[in-house]
Amino acid sequence: MVTELRVHGVTGTPAEDVLDRPLLRRVAGDTEAGFFRPRAEYGAVTGPGGVTLEAYRWGNLTAGAAARALWLLLLPFMLANVAIWLRPDVGVRARATIRALTRVFALTMTASFVLSFIEISMDLVGWQCAAQARCLEGRGYLAVLVDLTTSRRLAVTALVPALAIAFLWFLGRRTWARYEAFPVTTDGDGDGLAHPCFWNGRPLVGRLRSLHIAVAFGTLDAVLLGVLVPHDRHLAGYALAAATAVILLAAFVAVTLTAVVHRDAPARWAKPFTRVMSHAAVVLTGLVLAYSCLGRDPWQASGRMPVFSGTVTVLFAVQVLLMLVLGGVVLATRPRGTFLQGLAGPLIASTGLGVAAAFAAAMAYRVADLLNRRALATTADYAETPLLLEPPPAYEWAAAGFVLLLVLAVLVGLVMGMPLVRRLRRYARVVTDADFRGGRQRDPERARHIDTAVADALVTDHVGRMLVWVFVPTAAAAVVATGFALLGRRPIRLADSGSVAAEVMSAVVNLGTYLIGLAAFALVFIGVLAYRYQRFRRIVGVLWDLGTFWPRSAHPLAPPCYAERVVPELARRAGWLAAEQGGVILSGHSQGSVLAAATVLQLPPEAQARTTLLTYGSPLRRLYARFFPAYVNDAVLGRIGAVLARAEDGVLDAGQHSPRWVNLWRDTDPIGGPVQSPTARDVRLADPPGFDIAAGDTVFPKVDGHSGYQLRPAFGAAVTGLVAVLSEGSDETPTVANPPVSAS
Repeated sequence: MVTELRVHGVTGTPAEDVLDRPLLRRVAGDTEAGFFRPRAEYGAVTGPGGVTLEAYRWGNLTAGAAARALWLLLLPFMLANVAIWLRPDVGVRARATIRALTRVFALTMTASFVLSFIEISMDLVGWQCAAQARCLEGRGYLAVLVDLTTSRRLAVTALVPALAIAFLWFLGRRTWARYEAFPVTTDGDGDGLAHPCFWNGRPLVGRLRSLHIAVAFGTLDAVLLGVLVPHDRHLAGYALAAATAVILLAAFVAVTLTAVVHRDAPARWAKPFTRVMSHAAVVLTGLVLAYSCLGRDPWQASGRMPVFSGTVTVLFAVQVLLMLVLGGVVLATRPRGTFLQGLAGPLIASTGLGVAAAFAAAMAYRVADLLNRRALATTADYAETPLLLEPPPAYEWAAAGFVLLLVLAVLVGLVMGMPLVRRLRRYARVVTDADFRGGRQRDPERARHIDTAVADALVTDHVGRMLVWVFVPTAAAAVVATGFALLGRRPIRLADSGSVAAEVMSAVVNLGTYLIGLAAFALVFIGVLAYRYQRFRRIVGVLWDLGTFWPRSAHPLAPPCYAERVVPELARRAGWLAAEQGGVILSGHSQGSVLAAATVLQLPPEAQARTTLLTYGSPLRRLYARFFPAYVNDAVLGRIGAVLARAEDGVLDAGQHSPRWVNLWRDTDPIGGPVQSPTARDVRLADPPGFDIAAGDTVFPKVDGHSGYQLRPAFGAAVTGLVAVLSEGSDETPTVANPPVSAS
């Protein structure tokens, strides 16, 4: 008996909806990721062609537990991690350079995370607020700081970023044990979907996590010592500063060494070295805190915390420089015709940097609002009385940049988006008229509705280019702003005080501080709603399903990679069904089609011979081949169909046309599309299935777009054809009929 094993896409679709059966039982797996079949006692356990129905529900790995919604706060880490997989298909040396630059950038993102907590706890509270009686007045929760010396206040408030680092460490170890722990024993080079070790990220994640923890604690130590050492000028302080510098330098060098970051064959000393680094950083932090608590001469804090503002600015400048170098390497080595000129990686990484800067600025200004007890707490104000507390001036540039980003997005949408929509609708008319001849004459409004659905789906193919027009000017502005920040120039000081230009800039910066605060609040609010409502959990899950498919090869503290469990687990189950249960049709929708395709490449040869593949709404060509050309390309797509057809050299014989892989797609689908591979048969479905209201009905057939593939006749025809191939052992192409389209 052939089994159709269905794999859902994003949003954590319930298994009952995947199989269109209300009563199911779990036959394998667990509550996080399990295999389900209809209950035999209620009948209707088979599907088209007499297949045994089975669904694999993996959605709880990303969208099931409400607590995981808080991973939204780790969005910058996720974007930094995805950037390493977005590289073009380049040579070995360029690949190593791109990976090294991306991993160094990921380390700086961890440092930025720590600095955001240092700004709130140490600078705003421990240094600025605690030194002013007016700020402490009526705040009993800060009473512990009143009688402490300046250095001891810094030590106490340094516990907040230390606890944040400890929480990241705990979360990283917990997800490391639950996700990357699926057993994989086969050797491989780990660089390609066909290699089993590609999904074995546990060893690398462990080593990278130790280095990131070392940098996190080292960043905290460096800021604390940067305040204390110039004041004390003591040998012990200099020794601690030297040790901190060694740990930071060693960590940044280590992530560029193949001996440390090679996924499958690191040096023997790599794991002990990284573990020693993290433990040494913890011990060093304890020594620095103890040093901070030593008795000192009376020391009055005033203004902003020394060194810190410069540290924030320099770190941001380094991050911008890394993005520029990364973009230069990509442009110099990319193959011709690469989507977005191969710059998808730098663009996504820069987005992560922008989100991190916005989060940091938003928290700083809102905490300053709270402590200042005033409505507008920003250093952009031209008030005669200075603010009690002032966040770093560099955050003003972040606020102004956020406003610029929004303005550019609106302008690009108006200038490029509206003409694009008109052009796409003209093309959509051709599609609609070809599918439903004579329909436009009978019902122009119905035809326009279908035109809109087709045109809206086609926008996906042009969004990337539109984003380039948003991010390139923003990146240029970021470079200019970084230069001004390094020179100590604030945005409001670019014009004469009291002038109209100065007032406009002040208003822009003030607006930006509240807009980024609103954006950060909205993100947290969505996380809170996800605790209570499944619908919001699914919305959060969509983001993570797309961003956490790839292993944590750059940033180990990003949300975990569910595919490192899903793909090996699917391969084991599908292999058993193929070898022991008569054969299997791997049936994947949307993101599930990507998982199913990756699973095919992991199957042993004896299982591949009894496996076929059905994909629908698949983003393999439309999205993955564009954005991840080094890992999803013509060769990989060709191999997927070839291994199923038992073509050992990866090439089908002449006349042999995709006997074992069928892909269904629609023009109204904004995500899925044809895979355009000689080893796959693309079958286009007209959507909606009919133009006019059917006899006995009262409403028009709806436009399904990305959903409902398994409810159409063509789906059943595809399954039946693939069953025939498996049952007969034939290499002939299965017959897949397009659904009838009525023009009446």
